[in-house]
Amino acid sequence: MGAYYKFPLFFLAIPLLFFKKPRVGLALLIFFVTNIAFVGNAPLSTDSTEFVGVVKSVQNNSSVLKLSYFDGVKWRNLGFDVLLYNEEKIDTIVYFKGELRRRNSYPFYYAKPTYLATATNYDSLKYRIYNHFEAFRSFVSKVNPFYENLFGSSARDEDFIKSGLYHIFCVSGMHVSLLYLFTFSIIKVTTYRKALRITLSILFPTIFVIGSGMNLPAIRALTMLILSSFFRLTDYRTSPINIVSIVGTAMIITNPEIVYSLSFYMTFFATVGVLICDNKFLTNIGGFLGSTPYVSLINPVNPFSILGTIIVSIPVQVIMFGLTISYLLFTLKIYYLSRFILYALQPFAWFTKTTAQILAKMPSIPQHPSMTIAFAITYVIFIAIVTEKKNGTTNIVAPFNI
Repeated sequence: MGAYYKFPLFFLAIPLLFFKKPRVGLALLIFFVTNIAFVGNAPLSTDSTEFVGVVKSVQNNSSVLKLSYFDGVKWRNLGFDVLLYNEEKIDTIVYFKGELRRRNSYPFYYAKPTYLATATNYDSLKYRIYNHFEAFRSFVSKVNPFYENLFGSSARDEDFIKSGLYHIFCVSGMHVSLLYLFTFSIIKVTTYRKALRITLSILFPTIFVIGSGMNLPAIRALTMLILSSFFRLTDYRTSPINIVSIVGTAMIITNPEIVYSLSFYMTFFATVGVLICDNKFLTNIGGFLGSTPYVSLINPVNPFSILGTIIVSIPVQVIMFGLTISYLLFTLKIYYLSRFILYALQPFAWFTKTTAQILAKMPSIPQHPSMTIAFAITYVIFIAIVTEKKNGTTNIVAPFNI
């Protein structure tokens, strides 16, 4: 609802009509307050309307903008994201005259400028981080373009798309988790303080998410990591499913448009499919089934990608850890040693690319709405079976625990 319409203020009086049903009234109050607080209205823009703002994220050779517009009297916050079909760096200042036009996915509007100007925001820490990552991606691409794809580049690779392994390029939970584990393993050697270890371990994943463009899946993964770390610091136990649900709900409330983002659904349901399973093989199936209903809307689905994900998981982890060390050496300007590590990682990159090339030649399930429905039903059944099995195991083991 929030993605399409913002309620006027007098709607806050409607919950008072349900004074005999306080729960219904409270639910309506929360619904209207969140809608009014977080949803913006699109201005009646002409080709001369002025907009100014900053680049919020970078995705698929384009930029997502956070804007204000001039209504003839003063500048007003637009309240929703706008797509610009130019790739600019994070926190770059953007000014343009033009209009906003409607599209069918997130972001709902794109800029159609008649005049466009950008300026570097030298005071922005996020800009400096992103710019530094761009320099590193350029550095590693001279050794092997494959590396920059793993470190935040939005380049496409047809073999990885056809093989179903393109998800290893999409900066999301896998990248953030690996970098957290890598950082945590180093930090815990230097300090025994729990709060310091957890806090410092979040630092590099946060820098990586900024440097990779701050896309929705990466923001979701980082927010989950921060929330999980907070619960660990406070010794509060909760299910990972609860954490991903809280984060997903909060993201929708603060930015209702993302309910029309396929990448948001893919990362959300794939994460649920992974977290609900205890077995490593079932984890790969859960992640596959969670994303395939949405993948099948835009591409054929390669069922052999489940096996491929298992095969390349260790090489990809080795490459990610190696790239992290190479990045740190690059930051310290020890370029020769940084480049040496990149060459040492070449066999793992070759193995991963060769696996993708082989799987790309395997038969795939064609793109069709009926396949989307079938995958969605299969995912629901899979979650139900896994949940029932876990509940059954708990019921059997519980008496012995007592």
